[in-house]
Amino acid sequence: MSELDRAAMTLAGLTLAFLLAVAIVWWIRRPRPQVTLPKSPKMPREIRMPRLSRRAEPEIEPVEIAPARLARLRAQPVYDPLPDDEPPTEVAPIAAETESPPDPLPPEPIEAMLAAQVQAVEAQAHAAPEPSPIADNPISGHAVPVGQARLVAQIPPRDAILTRNWVGGRPRLPDAMPWPRIDGTDADFIAQIACADLPAGLWDGLGPRTGALAFFVHPETGAATALHLPEVGPPRAAPKPVGRAYFRPAGLDDDALHRLAVRAFPEWAVDVRGPDAPDTPAGTDAADAFFAATGYDLADPAFHPFDWPTMTVLAALLAARLPALETGTAPPPDASDELTEALADAAATNRDAAERAREILAIIDESAGQDGFSASDATAVMTALHAIHWSRVVVESDAESGEDRTETITLPLTRHHPDADLWVSDYRALLFDHARHSWCADPDSLSASARALFEPVWAALAAAEAPLVGGQPRHYAPGFDEERDAMLVELPASALTGIAPAQGASLILAIRKADLAVGNFTTLKALTGN
Repeated sequence: MSELDRAAMTLAGLTLAFLLAVAIVWWIRRPRPQVTLPKSPKMPREIRMPRLSRRAEPEIEPVEIAPARLARLRAQPVYDPLPDDEPPTEVAPIAAETESPPDPLPPEPIEAMLAAQVQAVEAQAHAAPEPSPIADNPISGHAVPVGQARLVAQIPPRDAILTRNWVGGRPRLPDAMPWPRIDGTDADFIAQIACADLPAGLWDGLGPRTGALAFFVHPETGAATALHLPEVGPPRAAPKPVGRAYFRPAGLDDDALHRLAVRAFPEWAVDVRGPDAPDTPAGTDAADAFFAATGYDLADPAFHPFDWPTMTVLAALLAARLPALETGTAPPPDASDELTEALADAAATNRDAAERAREILAIIDESAGQDGFSASDATAVMTALHAIHWSRVVVESDAESGEDRTETITLPLTRHHPDADLWVSDYRALLFDHARHSWCADPDSLSASARALFEPVWAALAAAEAPLVGGQPRHYAPGFDEERDAMLVELPASALTGIAPAQGASLILAIRKADLAVGNFTTLKALTGN
């Protein structure tokens, strides 16, 4: 036996001895009853029950579930929506008194009750009066309509730390959340909105008002989903470039040029505003004027490359177009002597231009990425290209005589001409694309002349191409049911965001009101507005 066991046995013995001593002392000192004679019993007295007031049984008012209360539920629905031709299920009134507790209801009546409640929410939402036109949003500081809101890009941007809403770029997902997938494929991020910034009457009062909503689409099929995030995390980079479903860089109609564009959606911080904001410029006119401009020269500092990616894009595009200069244009069989001579002279000029241009491109290839980029390097390259001239022969018919007139257009390699566009307009569109991404990341990454060129155009586009949240779609959308569906967001085909369906004027993400009421965002419909 160990020392520990002996100590335990000793302690137990002492405890029992103490308890025995206490019991003996109590037995000796216990109180003893005294014998007394019984008293004569008292005569019984009549006992009557007190009178109760006769009151009617209290009426139990029926319980109504408000849409806002139902919208706070976050569980998946446990019901199947009723068909349109079936009436809502009647719920039996609650009995005032029961003699015995009722038996628990089977699962089927519970599901029917939930389905009836959801349809009652839909009916209440449809019967609600028209909301007031404008309500103040204390968070964003802008006048926001009750039934619809616009997402207007911040130009110039404000404090990035305070940014709560944005289109494109990177989502703010919780650290533990994996990247969303649709049909087994990593999804493309579209937008994220802080629910607290949305008007209270948006979506007829349904949907969350805390956390954030993040929207994603399938990179190839375009199928959509949304996530309700109780909290946000740090910016999360996408696992791969965006797919072809909605990637449409402005001004780049040739798919071969897409490989030179930034394969992503730029991140535009947006404000939640009303649908009819004052002082809204004509954005489409500004965009059309930008891409249709003529007579400009890339030697202007506003068009200079501003980093090595834009410099290498310039070199790759120009290198792809130089063979057209070297081959030239063969004269037709019935060409006049004037036309034949003009084509021969233009071919000689262009072969010399191509040779000189390739010398500059070789210098760019040798220097790319080796040293830090500087604006002086860009100026030297554009000045050298401006000093190179090339020619194009244009044949026009004289309106009076009907005879063909031959004209040779000779201009610097950096000058744009509507009848002699070798590469300049495509470079301008690529520069527009790269400048969006760099400016969104850091506006100071562009030169003052570049910002003076691009920012007015972007501001006009931001006002004219602002996505819509709630309300009715701006464009007709086949498959959208105004009675049963709610429009979460409509993103117009935009030169600013680069988001657009392959064919159509807008991308519309819709959801059943019943699913919105219970927070089920897995069943979004991606529709194309015509």
